[in-house]
Amino acid sequence: MAEKQNLPEKKDIRRNSGGRSPHPAYELFVVGELMNGPQHGYKLHAIIQRILGPFHRLSWGTLYPLIRRLEQQGLITFESEQDDTTASQERHRQTRKLYHLTDAGREHFFTLMRDPGEYDSDYPDLFVVKLSKFSLVDAALQLAVLQQYREYLHILREHYARGSSMVVSNPGIQDQERPFILQLADYHIHSCDATLAWLETKITDLME
Repeated sequence: MAEKQNLPEKKDIRRNSGGRSPHPAYELFVVGELMNGPQHGYKLHAIIQRILGPFHRLSWGTLYPLIRRLEQQGLITFESEQDDTTASQERHRQTRKLYHLTDAGREHFFTLMRDPGEYDSDYPDLFVVKLSKFSLVDAALQLAVLQQYREYLHILREHYARGSSMVVSNPGIQDQERPFILQLADYHIHSCDATLAWLETKITDLME
């Protein structure tokens, strides 16, 4: 039975002023995937697309600068391989990089898994990546991640419920428009409720 943990204080993780810093979900994915063994960059790209779904697009312009930064920080290393599958001539051979996680990178993975992150519009992606790495962490950390996401969804649900009440009492909203605004709020509330119900079953299982 996993004991209920006090949730760590959330960090305020900001992008840089140019908006070029990738979301922490991508960094966690790269180091988390390398926990399972070495990978090529193209394979990392394909796997994260499957995890996040068909409508998320992680560009190469985001992935490879992230990988280079992780190299510079000593979290990953690489070895070069010759790829001669497309041509037999030496001059046509291409060099591929096979990325490995360092000991510091392994520690960084667990740090990122424990970090609640910032509650923002990308937080569901961070949760999905964390969920995909549950096989690498113990039950106590799994429980903490689920509880953090439950808190996030409760905040969202409260926002939509409060907004729904304001719509009902707002005289500035036209009568013909009001039902559709309430319908939108109802959709968001039901979406939160469905995920919260799923989370409660997982949390209960871990606490038994």
